Amino acid sequence: MKLHFEGHLDGVLDFSFSKVCLGDGGYYLASVAQDGRGFVRRGDTGEMCCNLVGHEGPVRAVSMGAKGTIVATGGDDGTARIWSVATGAELTMFRQDQKVSSVALDTRSEWMLTSSQERDSEVCLYDVTRGEQDKPLLCLYQKEGRAVRNVIFCRGDRSFLSSSYDRHIELWDILSGQRSHMISLPHHAKSMELCADGKTVTIAYGESIVLFDADTFNIIDHLKPPFKVTGASLHPQQQRFVCTSSYNEIYGCCSYTREFVKLHEAPELMGKQVNCIKYSPDGEVYASSWTNGQIILWQDYLNRKNRLMPC
Repeated sequence: MKLHFEGHLDGVLDFSFSKVCLGDGGYYLASVAQDGRGFVRRGDTGEMCCNLVGHEGPVRAVSMGAKGTIVATGGDDGTARIWSVATGAELTMFRQDQKVSSVALDTRSEWMLTSSQERDSEVCLYDVTRGEQDKPLLCLYQKEGRAVRNVIFCRGDRSFLSSSYDRHIELWDILSGQRSHMISLPHHAKSMELCADGKTVTIAYGESIVLFDADTFNIIDHLKPPFKVTGASLHPQQQRFVCTSSYNEIYGCCSYTREFVKLHEAPELMGKQVNCIKYSPDGEVYASSWTNGQIILWQDYLNRKNRLMPC
């Protein structure tokens, strides 16, 4: 079973789930696209909640607040913006000298990280409860050389991780601004995701998927699929994960069998390229975004259809 979400006129560049935050067990999904538009929907039904209108040019990054009250976006117009999920109204705008290519809200929806894919980019930390006129910029973290691709909070929001085109995953302390740990990769990370447990990080690069503990920085697992990986997402209960290949195919893998199973063939999705893949917060579905403006929700049926027991 699959569900198509439409509305974007061009490639969906990023999307983000909230936690399960609605009384009936539902949650939100926010998406942004090359067409400059943003949408917030119910992630379990596709019901449209609000439009995010205001960016000038492509919007590359989005982060849903955990409780589903606010959403952050960042775009090529050099702004990061905070929006009300209830009304779609813009609450605050933060201007930067560079394009904003990644945003991340902390678990309390009080702080926001932004980064840019431009060279010698800065990672910025903002207090989103303050207006632009109230000096909301709390700290700048200078990243010299290759651009930053992605940032995520970790360690109970005391630290954050950055992945860069210099092929490094770096751990930064929020208060001191110092880098404490680093992982060097043979290729830059195509995706980086913090699991629901708040400490397991999944990174995809080259022909590898690596899981590591953000608290200890120890490698938990290293899987090597027989194809180049463009993104990966770990199930909230960590029994399995899904990933995408450079041929725009979607694979699943059980943590026990470590067998990669093709779930969706390339011909089924002919003419489209996949940009992102992520599990929903309840683990019932996973979503993929595509260059034709679609988001597809797929039923998570690895253990039934493909018999990857005991997942």
